[in-house]
Amino acid sequence: MSDGYEVDPARLARQAGQLDPLVDEVTSIHSTLAAALAEAGACWGSDAVGQSFGGAHAGPSDATLRQLGDLPSRLGSVGTRFTDTAARYEGDDQHGVQRLRAAGPDVAEA
Repeated sequence: MSDGYEVDPARLARQAGQLDPLVDEVTSIHSTLAAALAEAGACWGSDAVGQSFGGAHAGPSDATLRQLGDLPSRLGSVGTRFTDTAARYEGDDQHGVQRLRAAGPDVAEA
């Protein structure tokens, strides 16, 4: 039989707050990078080699920049799920305590 698992809801909720500075940092990195890339423009040239390079790499580069832009909301979502999970565990614990108390003192003797 397994020893089970243990959850510390308060600690889990506190850990969720540690993602907030990461959200701010990723947002700043994305803004700085997007501005620098916009300023640089299409930098691979207009000759055949440059156009070939641009054709092969512009799409993946744009996709990566979009994904980096989405990262802050994804990190925020993880923090929210941590907080919600902590609240759910705490609520389940309290519900279990209430049910045991409602069952009466005979339950402890069984």
